[in-house]
Amino acid sequence: MPEGFVSKIVDPSAFDDGDTFSFETQTYLTELFETVRDRSLPLTIVVGAGVSMNSGLPSWQSLIEKMTDEISDKNIQRIARADKSDLMRKAEIVLQLLKEAKGDIQEHEVIRKALYQRDLQVTPGLLAESIARLAYVRRTDSRLLTTNFDIVLEEALLAYFAGADVKSFSVPSDQTGAWKDWNRDGQIGVLHLHGRIRQAAGHEEPILLTESQFLKYGAQVRAILADSLKDSCTIFIGLGMSDPNLVGPLYESAPANSPRFSLVVPPAVPRVSPTLAATYAINSARYLEQKLGLRPIFLKSYSQLNQAISDLTLAVLEPERYRLDDAVGDSLVYSRRFARALDVCYTAVGCSPKAEIPAGQAAEDLTTRLHKALSIPDGPLDVLNRFSTEYGNHVLGGNDGENFGLFLWLRSRTQENGGRSYTINLVGTSVYTHREEWSLRHHVNIDRGSDFAAAQAIFTGNLQAANLTPSPIAQIWRGILAAPILISGTGSDRMVGKAPADVLTVGAITLNSTYVIKANGERVAPRHLSLISKLDSERYNYLLGSLQQAAQYAMNLG
Repeated sequence: MPEGFVSKIVDPSAFDDGDTFSFETQTYLTELFETVRDRSLPLTIVVGAGVSMNSGLPSWQSLIEKMTDEISDKNIQRIARADKSDLMRKAEIVLQLLKEAKGDIQEHEVIRKALYQRDLQVTPGLLAESIARLAYVRRTDSRLLTTNFDIVLEEALLAYFAGADVKSFSVPSDQTGAWKDWNRDGQIGVLHLHGRIRQAAGHEEPILLTESQFLKYGAQVRAILADSLKDSCTIFIGLGMSDPNLVGPLYESAPANSPRFSLVVPPAVPRVSPTLAATYAINSARYLEQKLGLRPIFLKSYSQLNQAISDLTLAVLEPERYRLDDAVGDSLVYSRRFARALDVCYTAVGCSPKAEIPAGQAAEDLTTRLHKALSIPDGPLDVLNRFSTEYGNHVLGGNDGENFGLFLWLRSRTQENGGRSYTINLVGTSVYTHREEWSLRHHVNIDRGSDFAAAQAIFTGNLQAANLTPSPIAQIWRGILAAPILISGTGSDRMVGKAPADVLTVGAITLNSTYVIKANGERVAPRHLSLISKLDSERYNYLLGSLQQAAQYAMNLG
């Protein structure tokens, strides 16, 4: 490292200690919020596959694996799967094999089939929605670029902007100029650096996925990015920072003073603990910091990443209350606002000031509310009963039907030393009352490899479905659907369109079933398949909304 260079990336030990959404331990997080809050520079947001994955779409690697599955010759398919080539080279090889075997097949058709799950309509995830809110509050001086083929961002923007004000653009120079001109007077354009492929039909070339395509159009993409980085605050979200089309412009403009930040969730490494994987990722990022002028911010989960983007919107709307050096009681800074909201949630479920599990009559009352929450209007059973006749009169309830239970989890409270472990606690269920505090699960780690669907839902920031293997202590449950619990307006009543600006993830709620929810790759008798496994995307989203309703009811939050 050059003489005098001091890294400001979070220390791996601090990352491992607890909640990484911390202005005390992440200098670059502080710089990001101060820059975006004071609005002295235009805002450029560059979005990658992580945002699409949060909406249920595959990663770049998974996309190519799905394309490989389309090779009909099983021996060639096996060889292709074992190929360890760079992903751009592998995409080139797979597409060539498919075109040779199927003749007139078009590249965008192969990508579309691998990208979108049949009969499942893609809807924006929480991360895309948070980016859309931030773009809306900064609409006079913001611009959006993406390396994704999908239009998840555009769909999210339509919740805040008028339909006529949202438009997609692609790389050709005439469109690039039009994109620049469009981002005025409250209009917002999304520039697709790698092309666009819609789910139903239609695509916009050039499509950049293979090595030859990157070689052909890479210079043009790099020029667009370099121009967009100038004189602006840039945030990279959901991107692997190894793409040469990203690294090149960063390197060439590194001496510039325009701040550029990358929000990163360390990737999983097989057979390596999350702590060691994070340590490696953090140490590796020092090259990006030193050589490219990038300011990496490491977060423990996609839920935390989403929270950071969501809070940036709140900081723009409430700059006087979202001051990082302000310790006043009504401060909107995340750590203080979250602690207050969590106290409200624990009090609502009947916990004493320092307890994490309700006891005695409070535990019985929570069990009763969770049991009632199953059947409230627009609750899970109400929604599923309405859908059951559409799917072969699927039987719900009783000895011969599918039965359900609700389980409520909350993020762990602040510890006595002032720290906060990144864990959740099971505080109650609808099917039995825990009379002894030790009998509920305490401090389950939130990480991508967790055995608990509730922890995975908080890690990913979206709905998680899983099957359960019957065990001596849980013989009746076969499937589980978990969703993050979001509460809003705990510190600020400001709105972005019809959506609250102040949103917090405080826990998770799970709907346990006596039937199997995921049929993928398993031999399951049709009569043992949950109604949930049969729902289309529209009805699935209704069910997700019903879980939020149930959580609100159970916690007496209105």
